[in-house]
Amino acid sequence: MSRRHASAFAVVLALSSTAIGCATASPRQRPVAVGEVDTGPGSLSAARQQLEGHWTLLTLAMFDEDGRRVDVDATGSLTSDAFGGLTIEFRMTDAGRQSLESLGIVSPNPVISTTGRAVIEPRQQQITYVGADFAKQGGLDAGLAAKRANPFALERIRYYTFNADGSMKLATRHDNGREAAVSIWKRSS
Repeated sequence: MSRRHASAFAVVLALSSTAIGCATASPRQRPVAVGEVDTGPGSLSAARQQLEGHWTLLTLAMFDEDGRRVDVDATGSLTSDAFGGLTIEFRMTDAGRQSLESLGIVSPNPVISTTGRAVIEPRQQQITYVGADFAKQGGLDAGLAAKRANPFALERIRYYTFNADGSMKLATRHDNGREAAVSIWKRSS
């Protein structure tokens, strides 16, 4: 084979190798079958849809660890978006702050606001804020334990219930399992 033919053969071989490499290959294995996304009642999708939007506070009640209740005079708003953002704000009157103080909860500010990304657990009807500081579950962290002493703290799990009348109950619990803060909300939009 002459040198010219060998060079031409090498070029043809290189071009055909490139063309073969660019060809679309068929899948090497069958796709993995997955089940349908759960969208029925009690599913994550259903809970997100129910929670999403703007809510207005109807009532706010606080309980001490022994179960003693006080009603807190306050207004409030709750906003939940499709991306896991959750903002809750309570605006207490002076009488509302005095009610809190009667349980030993001192709020130096009449506005209590919690904002962050939240995860919904529909089976246990829980909403948990997620983040570096408040996603820890360890009970040995003294700083975290002090933060959790506040019933409004981000570190507390929120328990929700959608009521038949369209309202929603949102509650936090003391470490002993008793309710700490219970708020009732109605959808405003």
